[in-house]
Amino acid sequence: MSSIPFKFSAAAMADAEQLNKDVLEDILTVIETGLSRAPDNSVDPDEGRAQHLLWRRGLTKKKRSELDAAEARDEDLDTKGPGCHAWQYFIVYRPLNRGEFNLRAHGYGNMILRIVGESEVVTRYLLARDDDELFY
Repeated sequence: MSSIPFKFSAAAMADAEQLNKDVLEDILTVIETGLSRAPDNSVDPDEGRAQHLLWRRGLTKKKRSELDAAEARDEDLDTKGPGCHAWQYFIVYRPLNRGEFNLRAHGYGNMILRIVGESEVVTRYLLARDDDELFY
């Protein structure tokens, strides 16, 4: 699969700097080859849309197959702990616009806005919810 051009926002660069080398390498592989222009989580539960933003879990379709096969065998591949696997992160992105990139030469590309861990996603979700909805 060919690489899709991309740029990092300042926030995404700061996020990337916090990742360990192995996780960052896996995330970059997903960014280069696995981001969809039209994510559809009814087909792929590891990608989707949130208003004008797009997201993908930090794993390729091949890695998802490996994880599913391991789960079917009752194997636990999450042995390194929280934040130590690329699939424990979400890549939040949007298409590049004409002012950000030479789209004539490349067709399209992606602006990586954030790389967010599962714990941050859950925390933000819980903080955005009404307390009554959480506990009743």
